[in-house]
Amino acid sequence: MTPTNLTTPLAIGAVIGIVLGVAGGYYFGLNQGWKSATAEFEKQAAEKTQAEANVNPFADVKTNPLEDVKTNPLQDVKLNPFE
Repeated sequence: MTPTNLTTPLAIGAVIGIVLGVAGGYYFGLNQGWKSATAEFEKQAAEKTQAEANVNPFADVKTNPLEDVKTNPLQDVKLNPFE
């Protein structure tokens, strides 16, 4: 065989090998990334569920900050201007 006859199948084999390597790397890398992403999501979902369990939206909340203040707005006020 001549050198040109050897290089053509070698080049075609190299290109096919590179294409298969890239495709395999993409597929297995995507699979590994998907597994790590779902594991992280499940961990965060569990933390969120635990945090939500500690919050009670129906708890007795003091909504009026002046509820305990006892004042009389008419104390020490001159009610009759003619006296």
